[in-house]
Amino acid sequence: MQENNRTQSPYIKALSCSAVAFLIGLAAIFFGFRLPSFTTNVEAASQLVALVAVPGLIVGLLAKKSTRPWPLWLIISAFIIILIVVTVAHEMTAEFRA
Repeated sequence: MQENNRTQSPYIKALSCSAVAFLIGLAAIFFGFRLPSFTTNVEAASQLVALVAVPGLIVGLLAKKSTRPWPLWLIISAFIIILIVVTVAHEMTAEFRA
């Protein structure tokens, strides 16, 4: 039985979204924009890796486990939504990590 109705390369597509978000985040840090919980540029860049990798891995897993194929627009939309949720959770728990 062939599995042609699965998403092709879900992790590559989702982690590509992570790479694009990371580059946009680095550009924002370079121009002076960063999240309030980031104190230094080095800390911001290192935490940014985790902030964009987690949604990419979650979306990749969801797309892989789905019985229906996920089009690219759905992967991108899900990545953006999960990225927002992860970032808000990161900011809300910043005071506990200090």
